[in-house]
Amino acid sequence: MKWKLQIKIFFILYSINILCSQDYKIQFATIPTGQGLATGDSFGVLNSIGGLLSQESISDSFIVGEGFLKTSQNVFSEPPLISNFNFPNLINKSSGSINVDATLFDLNGISKAELYLQVGGTANELILTMVEGLEGKYQITIPDSLIGVENFRARVIAVDNMENISSSEYKTVGVKFIGGEMTMAHGNSSYPEGIDKGGWRLISWPGVPQDLSLAKSKLKEGHIFYQYNPLSEEYIIPGIIEIGSAYWFKHKYDEPVVFEEDTSSSLPLENYKISLKQGWNMIGSPFSFSVPFEKDSTVGDLFTFGNQDKDGWSSSQNTLESWRGYAVYATDTAKITLLPFGEIENSAERIIASDEWVLNLRLDSESYFNYSTTVGRKNHASNTLDSYDTPRLIDLNNNLSIVTNLDGLKTNSYIRDIRSTEDFNGVWDLRIESESDENMILFSGLFEGPTSKDLHVSIVDIQKRAIEYDFPGSSIEIQHKTSLSYDFKLVAGDLDYVIQKSENILENIPEEYALSQNYPNPFNPITKMNYQLPKRSRVIISIYNVVGQEVRTLLNEDQDYGVHSITWNGVDQYGKAMATGVYFARMSTGSFSQTKKMLLLK
Repeated sequence: MKWKLQIKIFFILYSINILCSQDYKIQFATIPTGQGLATGDSFGVLNSIGGLLSQESISDSFIVGEGFLKTSQNVFSEPPLISNFNFPNLINKSSGSINVDATLFDLNGISKAELYLQVGGTANELILTMVEGLEGKYQITIPDSLIGVENFRARVIAVDNMENISSSEYKTVGVKFIGGEMTMAHGNSSYPEGIDKGGWRLISWPGVPQDLSLAKSKLKEGHIFYQYNPLSEEYIIPGIIEIGSAYWFKHKYDEPVVFEEDTSSSLPLENYKISLKQGWNMIGSPFSFSVPFEKDSTVGDLFTFGNQDKDGWSSSQNTLESWRGYAVYATDTAKITLLPFGEIENSAERIIASDEWVLNLRLDSESYFNYSTTVGRKNHASNTLDSYDTPRLIDLNNNLSIVTNLDGLKTNSYIRDIRSTEDFNGVWDLRIESESDENMILFSGLFEGPTSKDLHVSIVDIQKRAIEYDFPGSSIEIQHKTSLSYDFKLVAGDLDYVIQKSENILENIPEEYALSQNYPNPFNPITKMNYQLPKRSRVIISIYNVVGQEVRTLLNEDQDYGVHSITWNGVDQYGKAMATGVYFARMSTGSFSQTKKMLLLK
């Protein structure tokens, strides 16, 4: 046995001698931890937990196998395991604080565990330290002061002793409130002071009221609700509240109306989808704070109605506010998704191509405003009707609007006319319509995002026979004392085109009213008359006999500027053929009147 021991000692000393002669230094902690330092003339290994042992290291007399070290390293570099993250199914505000717990496990041991809590409508997360209990369970109590109508979402963050980090998924639930906490007077509400007497407003309900019925009243003494039906294209008086829908509301009470609910439940803070029907839809947010949204390609811009001082339609909106309603048009059935924790994408930031531009047209009067109309060009738009074009809004008052004449049609009925970028130059027909008695209207514009330096815009004022080349840099004042529409043409493109086209437009519009002589004359039994209008006017053309009796009214309507014609077939208003004789055709437009003598021969 003694000689065997001597042989072992010999081989040990021999091995040490070889290692020392190769200048190897080996210093390792226990292999399972993966810590150590090895150096030599042919390799070097530096390893610790969290580091990377990149390859097997070999010399002519020493081999460090990577397999066991690598396996050990991977085990100890794994982040903590989070399981059984317990959250209540429903938070009842009357119960006060709530307890939350999660089970954590890690071979390195848990350094800290925290609950990251994010209140709806905020970007930052509150960090609450969790306390360790038995069998790896960590607990935290969320005080009732953090449980508000905005609701919240939470996640667990765990860190082990080697600073590996793990995060759970977010969890969120509904919250049931009491005592009128879900109120329009809340600081995040669009109507914190309530809704004033006499004006229409679009409203919606955040959360889910326990009682979904709408109280009915006669507007003459109280209030009224209207809901728009896109299928029948008419307004109906609703009986219940539909979450995600909006309602027209108007009242005649002396004090502002503030809506509040005795018992409501906030929704979990998860993405919320609203289904849209083809046509105009009235929608609202079920959340108690402003939220951004995503929408299908067939969905247009979102608009809301009214501000603190005036009635009127807003410009395009990027968020949905609490308690406020919105109008949105869809060219087909579609969806819009509300993102309670999504990032807001500004519409101007979406305009990135140098040949794209969008101009928002704005009207302001003493009592009304309208910022809903836009014209412009986009890469994927066409010059004909497509999803980029939007018909006029469904308004209860029709107080003030500016509409476009899409595709050269004679029906000015669009508030969004976006065309292809294949063309740079173009003309847009614009018409201001007002049912109110507003003496002064201010017409202005605002580009949504950057534009090409080569783009120029002019406004041709048909009524004034004037051209404004500095638009939208300058606003245009309109003296509007009648209910007649007011016509403009917007010319956009390169400078030479804008100047020449604007001048040509005025040259081709009559400078004054005129009624031409009928032809043929004498006639039997049909004759024709031409007449011209320098601006849109109410035109009356009538036929009289020699004793001044009106026998036929040929025309009594509003007509566009330009040259028109009309015929008379020689019969009176009852269809009876008139006798041979002299007749008179008279045209009147309020400030203008002209008469022509005609001879009917049989």
